[in-house]
Amino acid sequence: MPDSLVAKLNFDAREKDKDKDSRPKSGSTSRVNSPPISRSNSVIAVNKPRFKLTETSHEHNLKSAKRQEKLTNMLKDLLGAKKLRNEAKSAVPNILGEHFPAQGANQPPTLFAGLVNQIKHSDETASASDASIDRSFAEKYGRCQEVIGKGAFGTVRISHKRVGDAEGEEALYAVKEFRRKPNESEKKFNRRLTSEFCISSSLKNINIIDTLDLLKDAKGDYVEVMEFCSGGDLYTLIIASGKLEYAEADCFFKQLIKGVNYMHDMGVSHRDLKPENLLLTPNGILKITDFGNSECFKMAWEQEVQLSEGICGSSPYIAPEEFTTNHFDSRCVDIWSCGVIYMAMRTGRQLWSVADPEKDEFFREYLVKRRNSTGYEPIENLKRARCRNVIYSILDPKPSRRITGKQILNSEWGREIKLCPAAKGELEVLTSPVGGNIPTVAE
Repeated sequence: MPDSLVAKLNFDAREKDKDKDSRPKSGSTSRVNSPPISRSNSVIAVNKPRFKLTETSHEHNLKSAKRQEKLTNMLKDLLGAKKLRNEAKSAVPNILGEHFPAQGANQPPTLFAGLVNQIKHSDETASASDASIDRSFAEKYGRCQEVIGKGAFGTVRISHKRVGDAEGEEALYAVKEFRRKPNESEKKFNRRLTSEFCISSSLKNINIIDTLDLLKDAKGDYVEVMEFCSGGDLYTLIIASGKLEYAEADCFFKQLIKGVNYMHDMGVSHRDLKPENLLLTPNGILKITDFGNSECFKMAWEQEVQLSEGICGSSPYIAPEEFTTNHFDSRCVDIWSCGVIYMAMRTGRQLWSVADPEKDEFFREYLVKRRNSTGYEPIENLKRARCRNVIYSILDPKPSRRITGKQILNSEWGREIKLCPAAKGELEVLTSPVGGNIPTVAE
C-alpha cells in the first residue's frame, strides 16, 4: 500500500473514532507498521489491546462488527467515491484505478487489494431499505436495522429485539436476506435455501454459527436468522491488522480445524471456506458461517463417501483437484482451503489467484519450489519447522497425500497450539444490555 494512503487511513481512523486501542505493552504481539484502523465502542474494556499474550495463555478483544464498513467508507472518502449531494453518479468514477495501480508482477495479490476490487465493482444502486419483515418475525426477532454485510446474492443485517424491562436492553440477531441468482427458477431458489438451512441448523458446535430460523417476509422473500457475532469477520481483521502474529493466527486456525473436523464427522463439507466466512466473537471464538455451497457427502446410514463434482467457492481458496478431476473428495478440498487461510493470516496475502498452474504463475512457482531444498519462501518464512511441515502437508497438490483435519490436530504443532480461554470453553459469553458480548469466567 502506498505510504500516502497508509498515512491517510491512519488520520481518518483517528478522526472517525476516538476510541483507539492502547499502545501494546512489551509482552503484546500487536502489529507493527500496520494501519491502526479504528473500531466502534464495545462493552469490552476500551483500553485493552486487541490481542495480548499472558504468561500462560492469550486473550482476544475484538471490538467491531462493522470493521469492513468502516474500511470501505474510509476508502470511499479517500477516493472521492461518495455521491454528490444533488447527483446520482460518483464524483470521480475512475479514481480507484489511479490510486491503486495493477498488482506488481512479482507479488501475489493482497487481501486489501481484494477489498478495493469489491468496492470498485460493487453495485452502488443495491437497495438499502429495511426488509419488509412480517409481524411474526418482528415478534420473535425484533426489527432489522443496520447492514453489516453484502454479497452477490444476499444482505446481512442486525435485528434488534427488546428484552426485559430495562431501557436499552436488547437481544441481537444476524438476519440474512437472500436474493435469487440470475436465471434461477423459483423452485431451484427454494431448494437451495432450504438445503442451506437444513445443513446449517443441524450443526451444533462452538466453532459453527448457530442458525436459528428460516422465514418468509411480507414480500415472500426468505430470511435466515442466526446468532450475531459482534467481533466481525476474519477477512477484515486481517486487512485492518496487515497480518496476524503466530499465536493469534494459530488460535484461530486450530478452532477452524476443530470446526471442520466436526462438520466432516457429521458428513458435511463446506466447500467455500475463506476468511469472509469465518466470524469472530469479541473474546476470540471463531465460527464458520455461510453454508450455501455445502454438501452432504455421507448420510448416517452410508459407509462410503460420495465424491463431489464441479468448481465452487472463491478462486484463491479452491483446491487444485477441482480444476483437473471430475470427481473428488470434498473433505480434502476443505482442508486445502484451511491451509490457504492460515497463510493469508500470517502474510496478509493470497498465495495465488487460482491453484491452476496453467493460469497462475504464482501457483506454478509454488509447485516447483515446494520440491526444492530451499522451499517456498512464504512458507519457509514461518519460523517453526513443525508448523512449516504441516502447512506443506495441507497444501499438497495431490489430495491422496494431503493431511486430514484429525492428523493436523494430532501433529506436534497442532498439539502445542494454545487456544484462548473462550475457545476452550473457560469463558461464558453473556449478552449485554447494548447487545455486545461480555466474557465472564465460567464457574
